[in-house]
Amino acid sequence: MRYFIIEGSPDCAFNATNKPREDVEVILKREGVEPFHINTVSGVQKSKLMKWKQFIDYKKNTRTWDKALKEFKEGDIVFIQYPILNTAWNIKKVIKKYSEKGIKFVAIIHDMDSLRLIEADGKMRYKRACDEDKNLLKEMSYIICHNASMKKVLVDLGNDPKKLIELKLFDYLIDFEPKKFKRTKNDPFIIAGNLAPHKSQYISYLKDLNVGFNLFGVGYTDEIGGDNIFYKGKFKPEELLNYLEGGFGLVWDGKSIDTIEGGFGNYLRYNNPYKVTLYLTAGIPVVVWKESALADYIVKNKLGFAVNNLHELEDIVNKTTDKEYDEISKNVKAISHKFINGDFLTEAIKKIK
Repeated sequence: MRYFIIEGSPDCAFNATNKPREDVEVILKREGVEPFHINTVSGVQKSKLMKWKQFIDYKKNTRTWDKALKEFKEGDIVFIQYPILNTAWNIKKVIKKYSEKGIKFVAIIHDMDSLRLIEADGKMRYKRACDEDKNLLKEMSYIICHNASMKKVLVDLGNDPKKLIELKLFDYLIDFEPKKFKRTKNDPFIIAGNLAPHKSQYISYLKDLNVGFNLFGVGYTDEIGGDNIFYKGKFKPEELLNYLEGGFGLVWDGKSIDTIEGGFGNYLRYNNPYKVTLYLTAGIPVVVWKESALADYIVKNKLGFAVNNLHELEDIVNKTTDKEYDEISKNVKAISHKFINGDFLTEAIKKIK
């Protein structure tokens, strides 16, 4: 039998935390994988006085996992969306225990926090992420990872290449036809996501560029703005497709428009940003960092452009002909159905035996 674990749902309404995991569940169900609920709790405490309760909850979650996994039998395949939502103390020992009993565990990686966090984000959180990425993932029979760059990291951490399956890109399930916009290369660049300074500090420097930007998401403040910046509001993931006006979708991160830097920026070297899927699903050509993990895929498949810095955006607008833009748009439209149908994860699941 094949099962997938359901924990709790993140309490987030206006970012992409929910939808990727929900889409995975829908695709797994469609492939005949049965849901299996594990009743863990968040446990996170911000107050130092309550940290003792956080530790107790993490230990409780471990016992909950241990008790729940007793239901599985030798030969069962269990899918786990990674990282797990609700921290369990030393969860790798529990997974190892049941792996040795012949149960196969499959991790579907949404993020590898050891690649995007730094110690300044919290020493214990960073240490736990490094430990789980290095040791918990080793206990998995299969790992569905983002791409070749992430696969190399996992091999360097001691994982057998034979158990690693590349997803290529995230899916984006919808049950409606997205609104069609008449797009041109001269339209503002689209930035969708967390606009807060701690996550996207580079946005405060966009006013120095000679191109326009349409911003969508949480965390925007008026101080960020300039004459070339237009804030369009925040929307739920399933609604956002119908509001994305603009010529190109921009995927950038960090503190600077000159280069990528910082933990979140460097993470682009390894991950498949969900906003790439968002843009392509909406029929929007994309612009990514030249050193990002997806740069080769985007350029080779003629889905957009790769740049070293954001000063190059003006050249993209000025040097791309209308004919070239139309050809790229046709390529984007041709691949968009794969995201909508869930083809990428479906293909990965079929490789698991």
